[in-house]
Amino acid sequence: MTSEAFANAAIDCLDEVASAMERKWGVGRLPKLADAQLAVRFGAQAGKLNEAIGSKRADAIVAHAAAMERAWKALEAAAVSARAEPMAPTIWQAVIPSTGEVIAIVRTADEAAAIAPERWGTVYTLAEIAIALDAFGDDVRAVKAKFPDSAVTAVRPSGLNIGAAIQKQSQAARGDPGKGPRARTGKIPPAGLLDAFKPIPQSKPHLDAFDWGNGDDVPF
Repeated sequence: MTSEAFANAAIDCLDEVASAMERKWGVGRLPKLADAQLAVRFGAQAGKLNEAIGSKRADAIVAHAAAMERAWKALEAAAVSARAEPMAPTIWQAVIPSTGEVIAIVRTADEAAAIAPERWGTVYTLAEIAIALDAFGDDVRAVKAKFPDSAVTAVRPSGLNIGAAIQKQSQAARGDPGKGPRARTGKIPPAGLLDAFKPIPQSKPHLDAFDWGNGDDVPF
């Protein structure tokens, strides 16, 4: 195996770890459960991984990908120690009448990120359902308000008010994945942090607060 292939394998393994953590705990939630020092260390390690990937040095990528795995596991250990609960989404399933497609409905965007679409099908949040209902127009809502026991069996308007504005609302409701750093493997934007974090400040934290046993450049 070439050094480049070894580095790619290390990144792939890290991505699996990060994906599993996000499914279990929710996207962006684990760092929020950590104390400030651990959160800063996590962010610093994500930044180091980004630097390593940018350098294209296989040895650095492998070292910092392994350190990033330890960083994720340290966050999880801290959450367990603090008796935090993993995500436990309540999932409702429904069938699209016209196609027979089975969809999943959850409460929040965090819950949507925590379940596997390949198992549950297309996933919608309650906020997205509200946007869809809004697109039905006033008539449907007026009928439901006047006749609470009525059931919607079909909606046949001349045209639903679904366009750029609705799409923008939907992205805002779930959180636009195209904006802001992700902090998964560090492949995408510097400092590889989740939405909970701002970019790492230029001033470095006190080095004595960290465990540098794995090397001067590795916070984990």
